[in-house]
Amino acid sequence: MNAVALLAAAASWSAPQTVSAPHTFAGPLFGSNDSRGGALVAWGWQDDIGQAAPTGAGAVTVDRAGSVSPERRAPAGLVAAQAYGAGRSLLLANRQIDKTGQRWRLTVTDGATTTRLATAFILFRPQLSVAPDGSAIVAWVELHNRHQVVKVSTRNGRGQFSRPVMLSTGGQHSALTTAISRRGDVLVAFVRSRRVIARLRRPGDSWSSWRPDVLAVAHVKTTWQLAAGFDNTARAELVWRRHRLSRAGHPGSTPLRAVTAGPSARRWSRSQSLEPDGARDPVLTPALPSGLLLSYIHGPNSAATPRVRVTGAGGHFGPARDAAGPQGGVRSLSAIYDGAAGIVVGWIIPNPSGDGGGIGYAAAEPFGPREQVTPNEAAFDLRLVRTANGVRAFWTARPDGTGPSVPVNQIHTVVRTALRVPPGP
Repeated sequence: MNAVALLAAAASWSAPQTVSAPHTFAGPLFGSNDSRGGALVAWGWQDDIGQAAPTGAGAVTVDRAGSVSPERRAPAGLVAAQAYGAGRSLLLANRQIDKTGQRWRLTVTDGATTTRLATAFILFRPQLSVAPDGSAIVAWVELHNRHQVVKVSTRNGRGQFSRPVMLSTGGQHSALTTAISRRGDVLVAFVRSRRVIARLRRPGDSWSSWRPDVLAVAHVKTTWQLAAGFDNTARAELVWRRHRLSRAGHPGSTPLRAVTAGPSARRWSRSQSLEPDGARDPVLTPALPSGLLLSYIHGPNSAATPRVRVTGAGGHFGPARDAAGPQGGVRSLSAIYDGAAGIVVGWIIPNPSGDGGGIGYAAAEPFGPREQVTPNEAAFDLRLVRTANGVRAFWTARPDGTGPSVPVNQIHTVVRTALRVPPGP
């Protein structure tokens, strides 16, 4: 098939629809699917700049018919949001409650019920994972008298969240991730003093029933990124990307590795080398009917590719597939599995003007020509969600322009959406 025919067969995207009120800043976007073909997208916002600038959060839902709801208010300080069940959601918020920044309040909201999990000096971004029945795990890092501790709280179904349990104390923590399976297995992984540590709890077990596992160790200064997930069989997967900083005589590197543990396993597999160098921003999402989809950016920033892998037999990841050729400035990568379209990958490429914005693109299996998702405006953050009537993209944008020539009080950032329209027969 020639290039003209391929372009003619490519999917298109509907005209953009603005779904939020304008704000000076909006994002990042949190997007997820419920169990009935609907979706939730939520974001934080700020108006103006400075310590006294008003802040808040908003959210929209997509119903089974594909309609996007009006914007509703979400808890200020939003750090995670995930849909579950039939149009329900959990919203995790971490909000500063004093002027010095020494006290934060961590809450989780389900409908009209808000539960306070902690009031402390909370470091980094707390993590939330939710199962289809509403079972959930929240993990966070607190600082107490120069000692960092990892705490978790869980719930079964739509019950109450447990009292926080301390899983790690001492040392310096620098990364954190969580996952929960359909049957209630929970996984917390974190980096403490240059060690990747995993805590896995099976249904009916306590946190002390399986010792902590040290899965990787760095002997030089290193930064880490973690991603965790369970497939539909309750097989656990943990992926880490380590950035070993350069030093005299030793160039830096960014390898990507993964381990897996079967539904009944008490030990992790040997680690699988996915990339020897050049990987960043790994994310795990379900890949129906039973696997997991790993997406990440690969290559130097001047010529990066949006790359995916899918788990196969034994939980090992299959070969890498690039959704598009090398491009400069790939960011805001988002990948999902759709029953009709297969794997769909979205990303943003910076505008040539260098104003900080970009244009959103996507590609679907078998990864032919890329599809332009967003119009020629300044887009910043892109998320794909699966809905009953197809794949929908949400992004933050400044349709009126951006850059140093636009006064702050005239910057209007909005959340917009478009629906993927598959090619005709």
